[in-house]
Amino acid sequence: MCPDGTRTGVTICAYPGCTKAVWRDPDGSFSQYCSVSHRDSAVSKINQNSICKNCHARPVYVENGKAHDFCGLRCATAARSGNGARQALAPINVNQGRNAVCAITGCGRPVFVNQQGNPGEYCSQRHRQLAIQNGAEACLFCGEWPKATINGRKSDFCSKRCKDDTANSAPMILEVPPSHEAFESVANQFTTKWLHTLTPPKVYKVYKIYSSKDHMDEFGRYKLGVERRTGLEGGNSNRRFHGTVRACHIGDHYTGFCSDEDCSLCRILESSFEVARFGQRTNFGRFGAGIYTSATSSKANDYVGELAMSNYQAMLLTEVIMGKAIKLTVGNQNLTAPPQGYDSVIGEPGGDLNYDECIVYKVWHSIASRRVKLFTSTALQNEAIRPLYLIIFSKPSGGPTVLPRIPSI
Repeated sequence: MCPDGTRTGVTICAYPGCTKAVWRDPDGSFSQYCSVSHRDSAVSKINQNSICKNCHARPVYVENGKAHDFCGLRCATAARSGNGARQALAPINVNQGRNAVCAITGCGRPVFVNQQGNPGEYCSQRHRQLAIQNGAEACLFCGEWPKATINGRKSDFCSKRCKDDTANSAPMILEVPPSHEAFESVANQFTTKWLHTLTPPKVYKVYKIYSSKDHMDEFGRYKLGVERRTGLEGGNSNRRFHGTVRACHIGDHYTGFCSDEDCSLCRILESSFEVARFGQRTNFGRFGAGIYTSATSSKANDYVGELAMSNYQAMLLTEVIMGKAIKLTVGNQNLTAPPQGYDSVIGEPGGDLNYDECIVYKVWHSIASRRVKLFTSTALQNEAIRPLYLIIFSKPSGGPTVLPRIPSI
């Protein structure tokens, strides 16, 4: 959204009925809303025909009831500089959708349109079920109906109800069937980036991770702030692997989080890197105390440890906002933050390293007490990273590292 110099820290959120102060982004500018959820809710109420004239995919930005020509500052700048539109998936045209025919080959009947005037992709519930039988990807939450397509992009869910039920149940994980594109994408990244041995382990299961609304809001704000400050698309967002310690069998046969204080994996899934008690194995290395990830899955496996016996191992695929990254080939264990002017550290192969590492650093924030009794008024967290997928894979050569139970820091 476009920054407005007239807003201050006491400006009230523009969402109807909200009395909270607007959010201040990391770049110092003030949002029009108090949170990502209120911003997204406001945007969803905009007429779907009011599409950005640059990307042709997102609704235009609305300021105090006035609709602008673009969705945000980046598209406005691109259009004025003559750089042209960003590549984007075409949105669904609602009016055209009402006249569309059922997606089942040979049906020819018009799609179902609900009371709000929103068209579906099929003519009936029977043909939605037939789509699943024909190989359409099923909703990750209910598993009964085909995934919906929103603005040309396939959702994880069949409906707003399933999406909301997942958000209300978060944090949680949902299994991704092997037939889904997401499973293939994650498994392919894992196997092609396994560089330590000739034969990579087999990926058995993949789970999509849904973090809490609070963390997703914080992550979204940070990502937007880094993008504005650096001009890098998405804040230089990248998918990176993270290995940690598992003290249970989550992912093997069940999806519930354990309560073991030594299970760093469940604590990450539960609080998304906010816990201040990670063991030294997973948050300390050549570049000081930070959160370590790698583009090389076999490098991340060096940090994987098992406190419970299992036939499998577990690893996370995360989204990291790297921003402006400094590349180092020589370690510095005294680092507690990136050098001034940078957002992250990249350990480049050569010198001290044989494989790449990316490090983002933790910062102290005031946080209200959560249901996990690890927080009082402050806690370590990092908005620069969020867990995306949990990967369950076979034991590499030599088997998993079975760790003794030692106190965590």
